[in-house]
Amino acid sequence: MPNKSVDTILFDPERSKELDWRKRLKIISGIARGLQYLHEDSQLRIIHRDLKTSNVLLDSDYTPKISDFGLARLFGVDQTREVTNRVVGTYGYMAPEYAVRGQFSVKSDVFSFGVLMLEVVTGRRSSCSWNFDESVNLLSLVWEHWTMGTTAEIIDSSLRGHAPRNQVVKLFHIGLLCVQDNPADRPTMSTVNFMLSSNTVSLRSPSKPSFLMCMSPTSSESTDMPGMASPNEVSITELEPR
Repeated sequence: MPNKSVDTILFDPERSKELDWRKRLKIISGIARGLQYLHEDSQLRIIHRDLKTSNVLLDSDYTPKISDFGLARLFGVDQTREVTNRVVGTYGYMAPEYAVRGQFSVKSDVFSFGVLMLEVVTGRRSSCSWNFDESVNLLSLVWEHWTMGTTAEIIDSSLRGHAPRNQVVKLFHIGLLCVQDNPADRPTMSTVNFMLSSNTVSLRSPSKPSFLMCMSPTSSESTDMPGMASPNEVSITELEPR
């Protein structure tokens, strides 16, 4: 893709200025529509399991393309979730029920989407805290400013003064709903798309999300243990015969 992946622009201090508010909305909405297709409109329900900024490519018009389906799983028509004893993916985007218990579903992708959305709005990377004395990560930062009504302070500096306040607040609100601890409390992607496109929808109040604390894995530790997976920026691919 001409513009490579979202992370190569979003987290570059200079290139991030290319992403004005209109382009960021386009990226968020495009990813949301893509996930809705995978979860609800495709003949086969597809769970991506590793949605993150480096797995979303941008064409010349900054239209997003979800990529890297190496960890994806197909679900049956009536299947709602699956449990694995081999947790793979990327810390910082992983839903708590998947990281801790190996449970994944469309709602674990919704969690990853919520994290990605908050990254696009703030221009900050999501990561776990590798230090148990260090409690500030993206979700805790967003929640802190949300409760104080100061979310305008944490949007990407290049957007300040150029993004409509009501739209900014709405995106933070939707992002927090997507990262709720209980999968049942997270919206479906069709609901997310409705919330993104509507100016009159009433959103319920989010509750405080938990902030996953990670232990740094050593070379001798196995990812077969629930909760152990790769740190941010590194994915572990699970190869299986098809």
